[in-house]
Amino acid sequence: MSLGLPGHLARDSLSRSLAFAGHCAAFACLTVTIVVSVIVATVGERPNGWTGAALAAVMMLALAAVARYPSVTLTVLALVVGTGATIAFTMLVMEPGGFESTNNAVLALPRIALLLVGGAGSGSLIAIVWASLGYALGEAAAFLGVALVGGSYAPSTAAAAAFGILLVVRIFDGASRRSDPRQETGLHRASQQTRELAIRHDYELRATARLHDTALSHLIAIAAAGSGTVDERLRAGIRQDLGLIVGRDWAIDHSGQATANDRGGPRRAAPVAEPSPNGRAARGRFAGRTTAGAVTRARTAPLPAEPRPGGTTMLVQSFAAAGNAGLDVRVTGDPEILHVLGPGRAEALDAAVAQCLINVARHAGVDEAELALGLGGGEVTIAVMDSGVGFDEREVPDDRIGLRTSIRARIEQQDGTVRLWSTKGIGTTIVLTVPEGGA
Repeated sequence: MSLGLPGHLARDSLSRSLAFAGHCAAFACLTVTIVVSVIVATVGERPNGWTGAALAAVMMLALAAVARYPSVTLTVLALVVGTGATIAFTMLVMEPGGFESTNNAVLALPRIALLLVGGAGSGSLIAIVWASLGYALGEAAAFLGVALVGGSYAPSTAAAAAFGILLVVRIFDGASRRSDPRQETGLHRASQQTRELAIRHDYELRATARLHDTALSHLIAIAAAGSGTVDERLRAGIRQDLGLIVGRDWAIDHSGQATANDRGGPRRAAPVAEPSPNGRAARGRFAGRTTAGAVTRARTAPLPAEPRPGGTTMLVQSFAAAGNAGLDVRVTGDPEILHVLGPGRAEALDAAVAQCLINVARHAGVDEAELALGLGGGEVTIAVMDSGVGFDEREVPDDRIGLRTSIRARIEQQDGTVRLWSTKGIGTTIVLTVPEGGA
């Protein structure tokens, strides 16, 4: 019996459950004893009924102390107090003119409560030992009490039955624990498998998106460079990115390493925005036309800003992708709002926007796009718009992973959303939204 919990938790939970059940049963027996004693005192007009109720209340207080603060000392004290109270209660019940023997329902109640005081212990073996002691003390108290007032002693059938039930339950519990202590429960194994599958799925998506982005961006840059020798900076960038995706740390976010080459080659830099009159990059043109010279200038221009303490430079990958593809990008809003995001979330948003711009350059049939950035309601939103040929998302083949993995899955992994509107012959708008903060 495991309740679907891990082994070590199941054992503790079952022990506490059995202990609680035993204490509840003992409280019930003592409560009935008090009720019967009060009825005898009031209806039967026998004043000694009040004494019996008081004795049961004392046992109940001792039991409450053991239930609240379980310890060997309090258990022994409760047994001693219970034994004394049972002796006195037996003397009251077995006065001349009362029951023929001690085998009656009234005297069975405190004796059952006495064996349950220790029988509710945390371990099966310990519980059996305490229950045996409590049962023996209860019978000894009944024998001594009836001997003091005169009468016939007989073991309590009800107490013996309760003791037998407790033994069966505790023996079964102990045997089931020892059957295979190393075996994990089915629910625990299923939970582990679920976590492992989620981690594996996350890494598969990350690997697919990184490989797709790296390969596609370099192919576009090589194609845009035209004929002749490939620029050495482009060669260095390709070597570095290939080193990252085949190395052991391919899953690490490297977007924050845009300032200098930490691995032997310079990172690709983003084109520079033309300054606006108010000194902010609110609107600017980030890439030249589709000529080899323009692409080279976009690729070799310095970075737009130094990385912030969080380790990210705003939209580096997006502007670099636009520059490599020869795409003119107009920006509405302030890219600095991305600083409210954590480094990982900002990198994911930047990579998704870069893929959107690459898709515009490849499929939209236009050489310009617009980015609209906004911050509100605890979310950062970037809309990528073009006036190209448009498309129907339902017609995108299943083997095309750009929109499905590099954009949508990447944003959804950051608890964000992707909304797309596209009409053939009019254009496409993709809205990417992610919450503030994040890792």
